[in-house]
Amino acid sequence: MNAQLQITRRTHLIGWARGARITMDGADIASVGTGKTVTLEVPPGKHVLNAWLGSSPSAQNTIAFVPGETVLLECKMKMGLFSNTFELASTEGRLVTTGEPVMAGHHGTLILVLGILGFFFGIFGLAALIQGIVDLTKMSRGKMDRSGELLTWIGVILGTIGFLVNLFLIILTLALGKSLS
Repeated sequence: MNAQLQITRRTHLIGWARGARITMDGADIASVGTGKTVTLEVPPGKHVLNAWLGSSPSAQNTIAFVPGETVLLECKMKMGLFSNTFELASTEGRLVTTGEPVMAGHHGTLILVLGILGFFFGIFGLAALIQGIVDLTKMSRGKMDRSGELLTWIGVILGTIGFLVNLFLIILTLALGKSLS
């Protein structure tokens, strides 16, 4: 006989457009939208649960499922300065948080591409700079895979140069335009 897992997500303005992806033992088991409840059959025993916001995972939660029981969890937004994530909460005290978040994947290739595009369109360089700083901060804290660190640094540098070159050209164009009239 299996146990039941019921995950509820209250209606909330922040993060309303994103579904919370729930994983158990590393495999996707559900996506919970705002104001929704998902009920799943779970084999008995200890299982590791995570809630994901994009590529940002929550801390790992271990829970022991007993046959015939229903475990009630709530998926909440956890707000922070540089990262927002979903977290699983239990009013029954059933979750045991290890405190160790699953390492998020890097965005090194995306940041590099944005950095290169920043030479043609400065706004992409600014995006590479901002996302690169966020990712490098996560990497230094051990919350993101460091294998993309070099690509991220190169993308940040190229993005910064591209943004500044475009900004300089815009200022120069405006200055020359006013001096000619």
